[in-house]
Amino acid sequence: MVIWWAEIDKTGKVVLDSKETLASVQFFTAFWKEAHDEGGLAWDDTNNNRAFLSGEISATLNGASIYVESLRKPDQYKTDKGARLNTDILHAGLPGGPAGRYAYHTAFSHMIMKYSKNQKPAKEFLRWAHAKDNYEKWFVVQKGFAAAPTKVWESHAMWTQNPVMLPFKTALQHGRAMGYAGEPNRKAAEVWNKYIITDMYAKAVQGMKAEETVRWAAGELRKIYV
Repeated sequence: MVIWWAEIDKTGKVVLDSKETLASVQFFTAFWKEAHDEGGLAWDDTNNNRAFLSGEISATLNGASIYVESLRKPDQYKTDKGARLNTDILHAGLPGGPAGRYAYHTAFSHMIMKYSKNQKPAKEFLRWAHAKDNYEKWFVVQKGFAAAPTKVWESHAMWTQNPVMLPFKTALQHGRAMGYAGEPNRKAAEVWNKYIITDMYAKAVQGMKAEETVRWAAGELRKIYV
């Protein structure tokens, strides 16, 4: 079950310390103890990939990088029965909850700084890279790993050619930018990069009371949203 909560509202006011956030922390604390690898608290961003590929875990919240790696080295990664691992991998969207189904997909932006001395060729390159024929080559070779920015790509033939990636076809229909319902600005990025929300849950599964972890996280957000 995913319970809807928000870090801030549309005006940028911190609203993290809500009953919905508290309920989600309480739920996750039990969920962690019942279904997760306790060693995950010491993992970095690559550990879940290695754990899945080595057969230590059977499921993880991840992008498609595990599957893509298994395609790159088909004879290296095998199931317990000796079959190629890439033949036994599936993806699924996050489950919905009482308030709907939402997720964050890592966002990437192409920018040209005002102080750049090569603005004209940089702009020309971005126009070239994002022309449909050129963008399509990149889109296909990375198998939809990065969700496409517009709905037109949802009808691409690649999705039927590779049904393992099918959940990524409509991923952005359920996506929310960091900082939602506020703006995805510098302050939202600072919250993300300081792992405040992640640490809120981590502190709870390590024994801190759920009420205290929510109060702590809301306080950290207020230091940023001033």
